[in-house]
Amino acid sequence: MFKQRKVGIALGGGGARGFAHLGILLTLEENGIPIDIITGTSIGATMGAVKALGMDLRKVERVLNCLDLNSLLQVSDSTLREVQRTIGRGMVEYVRGASWRQEGTAPENLARMSQFFSLLTASKSFSDLQIPFATVAADLETGERAVLTEGKLYLAMAASAAVPGIFSPVLHEGRYLIDGGVIDKIPANVAIDLGAEILIAVDTSAPLTRSVKTSLDVLFQSQRITSQHFTALQLAQARDRLDGRFLLLHPDVEWITMLAFEHLPEAVQAGKEEALAHMDEIKRLCGVATSPRS
Repeated sequence: MFKQRKVGIALGGGGARGFAHLGILLTLEENGIPIDIITGTSIGATMGAVKALGMDLRKVERVLNCLDLNSLLQVSDSTLREVQRTIGRGMVEYVRGASWRQEGTAPENLARMSQFFSLLTASKSFSDLQIPFATVAADLETGERAVLTEGKLYLAMAASAAVPGIFSPVLHEGRYLIDGGVIDKIPANVAIDLGAEILIAVDTSAPLTRSVKTSLDVLFQSQRITSQHFTALQLAQARDRLDGRFLLLHPDVEWITMLAFEHLPEAVQAGKEEALAHMDEIKRLCGVATSPRS
């Protein structure tokens, strides 16, 4: 008897750009594309978790559109301003010590992010999932990739989204964890490790820029260069492992900056358009019958 191959989706990081994942997931649902395994990094983990829980994605979209996420998470819409605030916090911590190093306490911005994720997932656990799901974070002290598949979802989501300099590291099972994008921007190989035999990967990472003017611009650009090369190697490995049963989607969200959450509707729409543009290819890849063109 023919055995249907398991379809996985790997959702990458990218801050506000990553709301394109919601548009892609909605469009896959509407077109009857089965998803058997989900992995996500940072914002990809957030969108992946709500899908894995079987939540109504349209309701999630409406709720998110009603929220002022910058105010809720106490971050500005400017990465530069967040870096300036980080420098200020660093000077205070040099004198007083870092609050995130004190067990039993959590910096306010981290507490607010965790509370948001807890509300978004109704404080559910990995054991409540309808679809196998894993999120990725990075161990701050060892540099190892941490694949999180147990416990409360909101804790794993917070760890994966703890962008250095904006959110404090998350103490999780004795380890300080930070944004998974540091080590695995698009966790394609994690999805394969979980059993995916066909994979759709979604890239919403920051693009390189030609507008490099300041020392901070140089710092950001160097990080993007390293990330792009590392991610390309990881995706090439995933493609080889699957013997080409692999599709990489690139929603048109490069113009959205990491903390520009007010552009959520545009990001969702970009995800929908990218999925629709590749729908015939997605259906062939996943073994779903395509509708005849009129």
